[in-house]
Amino acid sequence: MSRIVIVGGGAAGIELSTLLAKANRKKHEIILVEPETDHYWKPRLHEIAAGTFDRELDSVCYFTHGAINGYQHYQAAMTDIDRENKMLSVRRNDGTDAAVKYDYLVVAVGAVSNDFNTSGARDNCIFLDSASQARHAWNKISQLLREGSDRTVNIVGAGATGVELAAELARVSHKLQRYNAAKLTINLIEAADRVLPNSPQKMSAKVLKELQRTNINVLLNTRISEVSDHGMVTADNQPLEADIQFWAAGVKAPEWLNGLGGLEYNRMNQIIVNANLTTTIDDSIFALGDCASIPQADGSFVPPKAQAANRAAVHLTKSLTGLLRGKELTDFEFKDGGMVVAVGHHFAVGSFAPNSKMANKLVFKGRLIRRLYDTIFRLHQRTVEGMFTVSRLIITKRLKALFQPNGM
Repeated sequence: MSRIVIVGGGAAGIELSTLLAKANRKKHEIILVEPETDHYWKPRLHEIAAGTFDRELDSVCYFTHGAINGYQHYQAAMTDIDRENKMLSVRRNDGTDAAVKYDYLVVAVGAVSNDFNTSGARDNCIFLDSASQARHAWNKISQLLREGSDRTVNIVGAGATGVELAAELARVSHKLQRYNAAKLTINLIEAADRVLPNSPQKMSAKVLKELQRTNINVLLNTRISEVSDHGMVTADNQPLEADIQFWAAGVKAPEWLNGLGGLEYNRMNQIIVNANLTTTIDDSIFALGDCASIPQADGSFVPPKAQAANRAAVHLTKSLTGLLRGKELTDFEFKDGGMVVAVGHHFAVGSFAPNSKMANKLVFKGRLIRRLYDTIFRLHQRTVEGMFTVSRLIITKRLKALFQPNGM
């Protein structure tokens, strides 16, 4: 029996733990090392920050889920890797240190926002890298809404996270004004010349139009040079005062990851791996998701997307299970299926051929695309919890929405 230790309970980590446990049916020991108690799908953290996330129906308790599905949740955070003795150093939530033995180690700790060393950003902005940060954001936002007078929100970064957060906050502000809540003025700040700068031009244009329709102030070609507790200063010395500030510009692997175990890392703190997801230094250690630099046959690298992490988890389940049965590991090949961005609860824009000549034509918007956005999340839930459970959750959620008094 081999012991497979997976570090990180994000989309890739929990899917890999679940799938490996099912594929090997107690023939091997699966341990998920994760400091949080519950799993949240990271693309929906903006809903937690805006107070519209249904924790009761859309989160997963690691302990209970592991017990049901055949893996063990070890509540701790990784602090070091002893490759020679195959020991993982961890720090438990009570502050004590411990060690976890492994035969195979998989690192899937995800990524965090990149503040590009902007002065004051780390101290004066809220980042949406974890559920705890998102809950903290909602505590601050709800306090502002209760104060009744107009308030201003600055959001740096008009990628998917920034766009979705701005749209969700605008919706919440609009809905709650009937109850005399504060009106939120939202500034969405982007250094590039368009929102969603890594998406097709047509998609950017459609999203910008919808953001402006909901009265969000979109500031393009605007770089932030400094952040204080009451606002920001642009590179051309223009002040942008605010009551609460978010940073959602760029991603990188966590700083604490860089250097652990003597593995090879790039300038974004990502672990450099081979195409089969093994690290370049140690073939008993794997990495996937946003914390890994995964090469492709054409010389490119797998982009930091949730769909890439999900597919890598599925691939590694099959590949590692094969290895345990005496087969060779296989290379991971990622084919980008495009992206869908929610602009509020009832509208989304999607691009479905990002790397083809049709990229600017296969862009769609509307309620149907918003349903597709929800379906992507349900597919993740299906992998983690099974189709029967997902069906019950969908029915329960629709009934709950029907009787929810505020229409949120």
